Amino acid sequence: MAKGDSNDGCANVVGGFIVFIVVLVAIIPKEVWIALGIFAAVAVLVTAIVKAVAAYDKHRAEAEERARIEQAEQAAAAERDREQRARREQRRRITTLGSKNAALVDSAQAAVTRVVESEAARAGWLGDVDFTSDIQGITDSFQKAHALRKVAKELSTLDKPSVDDRKILAEAKATIAKLERAAVERVALIEKCATEARLVDESLRSERQDARTAEQREELHATLSAMLYGIEATPKTAPTDSAADAVMARVQAYREIKNQIQQARHDGSG
Repeated sequence: MAKGDSNDGCANVVGGFIVFIVVLVAIIPKEVWIALGIFAAVAVLVTAIVKAVAAYDKHRAEAEERARIEQAEQAAAAERDREQRARREQRRRITTLGSKNAALVDSAQAAVTRVVESEAARAGWLGDVDFTSDIQGITDSFQKAHALRKVAKELSTLDKPSVDDRKILAEAKATIAKLERAAVERVALIEKCATEARLVDESLRSERQDARTAEQREELHATLSAMLYGIEATPKTAPTDSAADAVMARVQAYREIKNQIQQARHDGSG
């Protein structure tokens, strides 16, 4: 086929398509074109709304995720700061009180926390549970004792101790023992308060359980009384259609018939 013939064929196809479109436009009523236009506009609008909603949801989800991450990071940073402050405070207590006395102060503070958080304290059964002055007194006593011990240790290391050295070291030793004994007794008393608060909590829980048990007992008594009254009020009539009685009767009849047959066979053979 020649090149010109091919071009003519393409031109004919394009021309035919254009004619088809023109005829189609002429055939379809204007109202249909208007409806199609409205439908297309609505479809475009709906598509735009769906995309906008999806974009908004994505943006909101990303913002919420960023906020969650920031909140988690802030919480982690606050926890690290708290731990660092606690470690610094612990090192300071060990420096000023000594490791053993610092541990006793920690034990007293933990006992105070148990008292304050107990149900007995929250319900007001223990009265005032502010142990601030107690903890301060314990800390002061241990701090003074630790300071005295450090100075006394330095004095005891000097060469050629004098009579005055020995005398003042003895006084320091006695004072240290007195201060630490008083503080340790106060720590033991606070820990005893925590133990008593726990026992009161257990007593309160036991009382609530006893009250629930008593209430349940009353309800069950009332239910059983009503059931027993209903049973006693019902006429005591023997059942007329007991399946058990019917079965036993059939068994007895079977045995009687079987015995009669065996007796008849015995008589016949005789």
